[in-house]
Amino acid sequence: MAKDNVNPQEIMEESAKEVFDKLDGDRGTILDNARKCAELTLPYILPPDGHTENDSLPDPYQNLGARLVNNLASKITFTLLPPNNPFFRLFPDENTEGLLDSDEKRSEANQIAVAIENEAQKVIAKESIGVPAIEMMKALIVTGNALGVKVDVTTPIDKGLKTYRLDNYVVLRDYRGNLIDVVTRETVSTDTLDDDLYALLENGGEVAKEATLYTRCVLKRDKWYEYQYINDILVEDSLTTYNPEDMPYMALRWSAINGHNYGVGLVEIHLGDFNTLEGAYQLLLEHASVAGRTIFGIKPGSQINIRDLQNAKNGDVIQGDLEQEVTVLRVDKHQDLMSVENVIEKLTRRLEQTFLAASSAVRESERTTATEIRYLANDLETSLGGTYTLLSQEFQFPLARLVLSSLSKSKNSKVDAKGFDFVPVTGIESLGRNNDLDKLRQFSSIIQETPVLQESIGQMFNVQNYVDDVTTACSLPQGRYIKSQEQIQQEQQAMQEQQLLMQGAGNGVDALTKP
Repeated sequence: MAKDNVNPQEIMEESAKEVFDKLDGDRGTILDNARKCAELTLPYILPPDGHTENDSLPDPYQNLGARLVNNLASKITFTLLPPNNPFFRLFPDENTEGLLDSDEKRSEANQIAVAIENEAQKVIAKESIGVPAIEMMKALIVTGNALGVKVDVTTPIDKGLKTYRLDNYVVLRDYRGNLIDVVTRETVSTDTLDDDLYALLENGGEVAKEATLYTRCVLKRDKWYEYQYINDILVEDSLTTYNPEDMPYMALRWSAINGHNYGVGLVEIHLGDFNTLEGAYQLLLEHASVAGRTIFGIKPGSQINIRDLQNAKNGDVIQGDLEQEVTVLRVDKHQDLMSVENVIEKLTRRLEQTFLAASSAVRESERTTATEIRYLANDLETSLGGTYTLLSQEFQFPLARLVLSSLSKSKNSKVDAKGFDFVPVTGIESLGRNNDLDKLRQFSSIIQETPVLQESIGQMFNVQNYVDDVTTACSLPQGRYIKSQEQIQQEQQAMQEQQLLMQGAGNGVDALTKP
């Protein structure tokens, strides 16, 4: 059956609530394991079932897990969305590449690509995407899964990325891990609903203050269909269709396992160490509470008055032989607990290495270089088993396409692509502009260190192309700092005219002064 024969009404007849309940019922063990991981690290990431904001969250005996998760989430977010550099790089597509048959066109295409990258970086900062992104990374580390939805920003306080907790969304993937169905659940106030929806909820009875909104986005023959249900009622006119490149849902996994709908988080992978660490800290704290108690005992038949002993102040004199008749309860277990402390030290060191808490490749500075970002990206890639590559495919690349799509539709965009089409590249490859700059520096150094080249390079060296490549590698706008050939020619012509005028004026003065 052709994709044009898909009937959206038949798709919408399948209740989003029923789909959510069905997929949610098949993942009980996944949620239980994720809640155990959250309990030992950041309990608010996935609180116990039925938890409300008025309920207390589990309180672990140690805070190492929270510190490790926060540290690693910051590093991952910093690498995926660097504050001072575009997180993707644009390359001409196949059609545009065929049009770049001259240095001028190639330079123009590079200039446009840099301008688009910089404008996209401003969108990321303006929409505060980094704020929800770091919460997504925390959920990803703890539970192994996270969901973000790119939304349109309508007010300055809106954020361009909406996130969902693991127990508030379900997904379905094919065997290769491709997302084919996602349903989200959220609580909405009925006071914000339009009159038609409110009337459907009322249905002759009293309407509750809150209702549950289910949003489903399902793939049918190369097109995504999104629709909503509020409780069990279909929201009319809620149908939206997306092409694959415009689908705004980003379902992330820490580890991609063929045939699995959900991933396994880093905390769950090392759950044994966290459980052991929690038990060791519990033992130490309980011992400290017992060891801190001071209890006096009096031998039977002693002449010492108990009240005199209880009320005695420093320096008071009490009748009786205190050394022989009074004893103190002591818990002498310090030597036995040294082995526990050694276990804690080893586990702490091992977990810090796993969560990259011991590495500090990036300086605490607003002027962090792309070299440092690339170093950290390589550290994440080699230490965490391909996590950076997976996130570049499932987070960076879709986000880049969505931002570029919104820029192309925006009337406020200041960049004119002039018929050039580009494709975004993310991951390690997107940090390549700094590599280009390093190669240019290396090229200059080789020339300076080779006398033979210095003698003839002046006739062969194309200064304009070199300057253009340096400007592009630095992601700077061309023409702002270096004069164009037209400007140079105009200035030379103006200088020559000025010299001719001065020369003509000088000849006139000489003629008047002759006898």
